[in-house]
Amino acid sequence: MVSISLSALPYHVDVDILEEVTLNKQRYEVNPSSNEVVFDLAMSYAYSGQILKGWNLLKKIPKSYAPTVIATYERLMTEDQTEWRYPFKCAFGYFFIDKKHHAISLFETVISINPKQVWAYGFIALIYGEMGDVEKAIEWCHKGLAIEPNATAIHFLLGEGYRKQKKYLLALKQLLKVGRLQGKN
Repeated sequence: MVSISLSALPYHVDVDILEEVTLNKQRYEVNPSSNEVVFDLAMSYAYSGQILKGWNLLKKIPKSYAPTVIATYERLMTEDQTEWRYPFKCAFGYFFIDKKHHAISLFETVISINPKQVWAYGFIALIYGEMGDVEKAIEWCHKGLAIEPNATAIHFLLGEGYRKQKKYLLALKQLLKVGRLQGKN
């Protein structure tokens, strides 16, 4: 039973990810104070494109939990090098301890395992943007949008990149796309 209908999002999300979101929501309802449970739900949201929901949950987790995330998912990555979720989650651990280049490398690992995991492209763009490399951020946004043209959050990131470059018409165009896509939701 999937609580998010396939038509509720303006972009494609695999059924197994939607089922994972549902399962993690149920776990969260039972144990909302567990860092592990909150992190798992936040990650499910992150790789299903529900970025704001994921970020809001991540804010509830203390940064001191990052080493636990890193240790857990580095171990799991060595045990199963074909599961893209492990480097995806590990990347967040490194991101939160400000090892952003390592986080990017892990998101690139995600892409090598699952080239269609569009949100890995988006998070690479986000990190480059945070590091001030707007050109690379825009490049990664375009790569992600080539896979999923309706990725709302990536359109928003692209608009922010154009705004930082003072390309206001291009930024406006992206923000209008975001509004249109959210209207479908």
